[in-house]
Formats: sequence, C-alpha cells, structure tokens
Amino acid sequence: MAERKCFVKRHSFRKMQKIIEEYGYDYSLRKHVTFMGAAIIFIFLLCHLMRIKMAGVCVVFTGTVIAIPIIIGYYYRVLYEEKRFSDSVDYMEYVIYSFLRTPKIINTLEEVQKLCHGNMRQCIEKAVDRIQYADVYKDIYVDAFYHIEKEYGTDRMRALHRFLVQIEQQGGEYAKSMEVLLEDIRQWSEMVYLLQKEQKELQRKVSISIMLSVATAVTMVGLLPREIGDIAENFLYQSSSVVFLLLSMLVLILSRKTLVHSWLQPESNSLEVKKAYDYCIRQENVKGRHYRFMEKKVKRSIAKEFPMWIRNVILNMQTENVFVAMDKAAEDTSYPLKTELQRTLGDIEKKPGSMWAYQQFLMKFDLKQIKTVFLMFYSLSEFGTKEAEEQLNAMIQRNNKLAEQSERLMNEDALGIFGIYMLLPMVIAAGKMIMDMWVFVQQFLLFYSNVV
Repeated sequence: MAERKCFVKRHSFRKMQKIIEEYGYDYSLRKHVTFMGAAIIFIFLLCHLMRIKMAGVCVVFTGTVIAIPIIIGYYYRVLYEEKRFSDSVDYMEYVIYSFLRTPKIINTLEEVQKLCHGNMRQCIEKAVDRIQYADVYKDIYVDAFYHIEKEYGTDRMRALHRFLVQIEQQGGEYAKSMEVLLEDIRQWSEMVYLLQKEQKELQRKVSISIMLSVATAVTMVGLLPREIGDIAENFLYQSSSVVFLLLSMLVLILSRKTLVHSWLQPESNSLEVKKAYDYCIRQENVKGRHYRFMEKKVKRSIAKEFPMWIRNVILNMQTENVFVAMDKAAEDTSYPLKTELQRTLGDIEKKPGSMWAYQQFLMKFDLKQIKTVFLMFYSLSEFGTKEAEEQLNAMIQRNNKLAEQSERLMNEDALGIFGIYMLLPMVIAAGKMIMDMWVFVQQFLLFYSNVV
C-alpha cells in the first residue's frame, strides 16, 4: 500500500509540475489534461479498432496513464539539457571575446553577465560577488568560478577558467591559446548540435516505425475473415494484443529516454575501459577475438580523449616548458591514456633529447595518427623559437582534425542504440502477426473439422 502511494505521488500532476518548473518551463493543469486526454482517447480508439475487450482495455489504459507522465518528463528534460548546453557554449564564447579585449577576469564577468540570461546570469552574479567582496587570498577565482562550474561545468569550461586565472596571475602572451580554445569550443558545439539534430530525426523514425507496426496489427484483424471464426474472441489474440500495445509504449519510452542525458558531462564508462586496458596489457601475447574487442574499446577511448589532452598541453605551454606542460595535462586524463603518458614521460625523463622515448608512446596500440602528433612534441622541445612556433601551429591544425574525429566517434556511439529501437517495433509487429495467424489457423482447422 505504501509503495502504491509512493508511485502515485511520483507521477502526480503536482510532482510533475514542480519538476518541470525546476527545468525552467511552465506546465499548467490545462496542458496536463490536454496531453492525458488526447493519449487516452487515442488508446481507446486503438483498442476499439483492434477489438480488445474491456479487461484488456483496462490494462492498456493503466499502462497509458503510467507512460504519459514519463514521456512528458523526458520531453522537458531534453529541452532543459539542450538549454544548459547552449547557455554554456554562449558563456564560454562571450568570455573569450571579452577577455581578448580586456584581460581582466572581473571586467570580463561583468560584461558577460549583461549578455546572459536566466540561471546562467545568476551564477555569474554569484561569481562576481565572490570576487568583489571576498577576502584576498590565492583561491578567490577558484571559489568564484565554482558557482558557474557547479551548474554548467564541462572539461572545456574548467580548462578555460584555469587559463584565465593563469593569465591573471602570471601574465604572458595569451591570444594564440585563446584562439585554440575558441576553435575547440566551436568545433565541439557544432558536432553536438549536429548530434542533437540527428537524434531527433532518428527518434521521429522510431515513432513512425511504432505507428506503422500498430497500423499493421489493426489491419491484420480487419482483413482476416470471420466466417470460419472470429479471432478477436480468442484469449490468445486478446492477450497478445494487450502485450503488443504495452511493448510498443515501452519502446517509445526507452527511445525517449535515450535522448535524456547531459551534453555537458557525457556518461562515463571509465571502469569498463580500465578493465579493457588491463586485459590488453595482460593478454598482449594472446590476441584472440576477445582481445581485439577489448583493444578496440581502449583505442576508441584514447582517440576520444587525446585531442583534449593536446589542448591542455598547448594551454600549459603558455607558462611551462614542453615536458612540464605535458606532465601537468596528463593529470586530467583517464586511466588508459594517463598510464601510457606517464610511462612515456618517465622514459623521456630518463633519456632527455632522445627520440626513442617519444616513439614508445602507445607502442601496444595501433594509433598511427595520434603517435605522429605526439612525435611533434619532440620537435617542439628540440627546435628554436621560430621553428617551435611553426611546429605548434601545425600541431594545432592536426589537433583540430583529431578533435573532429573524436566527436564523430562519440556521435556514432550515441546514435547506435537508435538502430535497435527502429528495429524493435517491426520485430514486435512480426511476432504479433505470427500469433494472429496461428490463432486463425487454429480457428480454420476447428471449423474444417466441424464441417467434415
């Protein structure tokens, strides 16, 4: 009884309204009644066309009442996450443009505050107040930026904030590094916006697939002749029809749920990748099918993360030499890449000036393009100022290409699940048709035996 009350409370209008308003959107009782009413009318019409009896209608009705609030909640959560992402990108771009003109954090934040709206503006106001009224100590900017990062924090935003603090406290040339950050943010945002568009298109195709499967089921019961027996009177038909509609609703819910995730903090599979990396190191000499599967997982993880490490190295080189910049940037990487970097940096430290140490990076994994970019650090550490600048420009261009490939890999991972959701309605509809035909055949055999 207590569990039933808890369930009702979780899916009540008041609870939904509160959650949606926390997302920053209005959700009135009128909207709720409209959505629920339209869905219930549609379901009753569908049950009538499929000739489902009252007991089955009640089950489907209950499933609909449960499903609609979940779908509505997912819809507004998707809008909320898209708005957070858009606000975060706008904020970072505004900060870079403003800081390039006036390299002072407080002035930059005050200017950006006027350009932002809603929750982002409130977070910036807290950061400005923290800087203006806090006691002077070395972590004042860390505390100030915490108010923004808590709500909108991404790896790119944290890297930008650290770089602003570094320039504020230590000075130096910063225009080139800011251009690197700006290009990285632009490229990232373009790929995410493209992914959002593709996901919505695939979600639309999933919905069409569900509607077509339902239309097939409705047509099936209408086409089968009733002269030899009405399959709608059969218990198996009634049960399979109810299960078919409930499964169709479940597929719709799951496909909607796939759209719900943070664009600022992608879901982490670090534990799986760590296990895969450890397995590849242990089983290096036994390269079977499972090894190749685990190796592919590790290589994809490194390929996704390496461009961000390069970006952080370039930012650190503003105030550090090449080796120290590489070492500091390695601290923010995940287990596989961090382990490989630390091993290679250890070799470089033992044999400074040796190209051999740089060539040992990722020796166990075939990632030629990444290893080629990594070797450019040898040139940066050995050449003069002019040559180093040319090498750095070339590295930035290569890193932009790697970053684009990295984003494409992440997009492929995110879109892969929709192929399954587009296939499921057809599989469910095929199962329903087989069941209907089996019931029809049984009716036909019974009719034929009676006639004979």
